[in-house]
Amino acid sequence: MIPYVTILVAALAFAQESPQEKPKVPKDSIELTVIGCLKGRALTTIERRQTDVESGPYVGERTFRLAGKRDLMKEVEKHDRHLVEVVGIVKRSSLDDKGMKAGSVTFGGGSPVAGRGIPSPADNTPVMDISAVRMRSSSCGGN
Repeated sequence: MIPYVTILVAALAFAQESPQEKPKVPKDSIELTVIGCLKGRALTTIERRQTDVESGPYVGERTFRLAGKRDLMKEVEKHDRHLVEVVGIVKRSSLDDKGMKAGSVTFGGGSPVAGRGIPSPADNTPVMDISAVRMRSSSCGGN
């Protein structure tokens, strides 16, 4: 009887840990691990790819606006102007280079559509919902 109880307890413990370890990635998004330089809440990835560390599609040199839970964002603030490794989820559509958005107008291969309002620079910056941040170097100069 005791071995069955031990197996049941172990199985329940494993079932509770699994969802916390790996966040579920929506179908319209992709999980990335990238290296880049933090400046405030913006992460600019380094141009060369480090395949031993990075995962997901190659994004080249690109800037992401970081979003996440409060404790992670405090980590981001601590590592301002540092070279960091970041794990997060990004919408697939924001990685497509199908044009540039200015306000409600997207310049690309289709017909132009006018909109109202002043364009925001943040409109063209994809958002990465982060799940981990790790410092790689105390400066961005030598990347």
